[in-house]
Amino acid sequence: MAKQIVPAQPAASYEYELLEDDDQLRTVVVSSSQISPWIQPAKLKLRHRIGRGAFGDVWLATHHQSMEDYDEFHEVAVKMLHPIKEDHIRDVLHKFEDFFSKCQGVGGVCWLHGISIINGKLCIIMKFYEGSVGDKMARLKGGKLLLPDVLRYGIDLAQGTLELHSKGILVLNLKPSNVLFNENDQVMLGDFGIPYLLLGIPLPRSDMAHRLGTPNYMAPEQWQPEIRGPISFETDSWGFGCSILEMLTGVQPWRGKSVDEIYHSVVRKQEKPLIPCDLPPLLEKLLTGCFEYDFRSRPLMTDILHVFKRYL
Repeated sequence: MAKQIVPAQPAASYEYELLEDDDQLRTVVVSSSQISPWIQPAKLKLRHRIGRGAFGDVWLATHHQSMEDYDEFHEVAVKMLHPIKEDHIRDVLHKFEDFFSKCQGVGGVCWLHGISIINGKLCIIMKFYEGSVGDKMARLKGGKLLLPDVLRYGIDLAQGTLELHSKGILVLNLKPSNVLFNENDQVMLGDFGIPYLLLGIPLPRSDMAHRLGTPNYMAPEQWQPEIRGPISFETDSWGFGCSILEMLTGVQPWRGKSVDEIYHSVVRKQEKPLIPCDLPPLLEKLLTGCFEYDFRSRPLMTDILHVFKRYL
């Protein structure tokens, strides 16, 4: 269990202390030539929990930053991950360091502040956004969006995902509740990259050990990825297709089914979610392609973007 977190100097390196089984403190140092993403826990003030997800809880918090002449206080969202085994914390920190540097300046995705450890749990800190596409759908009668809105949001979502793909980063958790609105009513890809960070990391929770994502939006290869992989850019095409279907219909794919039932439908029976029959032909064909069992037959994000722009 992480007993104490001690940020190191200079900012390009940081350290934390782990309490070993023999009650001895062990200092772990992580260093890099990059700008450090490390945030001292004391700089974060958790306010209240605002959500729960497959990978952890989300908290509203305040991030205090001291500048030379003034202090800044940012409202942030803190994704507090479920416990990770101590001997793998350093692996996740190293992966996040590379992930953080690649995401700087990427458009269409939420702004990352950094990473910390609070109460022994890894916490990813990002800009707080007021609402999501999922929230908007929940307020509408029938829960579905108009086609022009779906096309507009789909273009922004595809562009953000494509930018991450250009950096070699997979999202692996596309869903309407992770599509956030910024101040200009444009959608941003939020809560991204966590499955990517945890890929290959043994997780203590047995229910998470055999899947990588949120079940209703997962491609076949995300179930027991070490067996059914590889995970690829086309894996995100499946999640994109699920998100668009939910926006169009107001119905979550595989709604009402248990995790085991979804697994049976997607992996064993190779079923596809139902596609509305009143869509423009190319859009219907594209969405059908997103759900091909073999990832090599699915469209890439560039193909998706091309079709969506044709109809807007």
